[in-house]
Amino acid sequence: LLQLREKIAASYAHLDLQTDQVCVTVGSQEAMTAAFLAIVDDGDEVLIPNPSFPAYENCVRIAGGEPVFYRLPADKNFAFDIEEFKSKITAKTKAVVVISPSNPTGKIFTESDLRQVADALKDTGIYLISDEIYGDLYFTPKPPRSASEFYDKTIIVSGLSKSLSMTGWRVGWVASSQTDVVKAVLTLHGFLTVCTSTISQKASLLGWTEEAEKAKKEAREIYQRRGEFLIRHLQEKIGLRGIIPEGAFYTMVDVSHLGDDLEVAEKFLSNRVITVPGIAFGSEAKGFLRVSFCNTEERMTEGVRRMKEAL
Repeated sequence: LLQLREKIAASYAHLDLQTDQVCVTVGSQEAMTAAFLAIVDDGDEVLIPNPSFPAYENCVRIAGGEPVFYRLPADKNFAFDIEEFKSKITAKTKAVVVISPSNPTGKIFTESDLRQVADALKDTGIYLISDEIYGDLYFTPKPPRSASEFYDKTIIVSGLSKSLSMTGWRVGWVASSQTDVVKAVLTLHGFLTVCTSTISQKASLLGWTEEAEKAKKEAREIYQRRGEFLIRHLQEKIGLRGIIPEGAFYTMVDVSHLGDDLEVAEKFLSNRVITVPGIAFGSEAKGFLRVSFCNTEERMTEGVRRMKEAL
């Protein structure tokens, strides 16, 4: 829908986007896949954070590329490390990925981090794919900055699944000043899914109303309160340290002293508590569990009780 593309374009005022620089997709997953298919050729390298959302590695391979991982060091609470990042750039690097706020760590790339990324990529011709799907779910005083504010060849991947709990409606988008990339994504979109549901697109127009902004603000407050509650409860009841997130709705919980993270996750699962072993997100998260705090305080209290019982 033209009206939806207009609203998305206006969300990135600093780019002064036209509607042909936005492609509405069936969720951000399609946006991510189409972006890689549009820019990655056989043998190209794509830098991906370690840890990160597992789909990135597979999407790069689908496009014929080679995933190369840059560490977000666990001993720095998964913060960005510019020297590690620069060490992975080669003549074969076609694109790099930043995810802010991060799934799984909840960390946000600071303005300084993004400026360092932009400086490292200056004059290289490398594309920067900025995953901003959790951009409205932040616990910092100010919203996360977009990588597109600092680097021209940025391709934004985002959507409404997280900010407005619209996962099943499947509305995402690619937005970029790189018109040729967006046009390629649009062509691919036609073959991958034909179109995004018109019903979903029309419903999504409400995402730019005062009511929606109020809902996002309330969600941020609720998630922050629940995250603080869960981290405190895990520490007090079973002595597990959770990393304080800056956004999204996950904490990374250190279980390295309990043994293999996959085995610990299976132990908790046997007592009906679902966690995700860190190794699923990359080697840097080994020894951690990703734990969601989407649930109510009452349910999380019961979950922690079951975790303690399992141990």
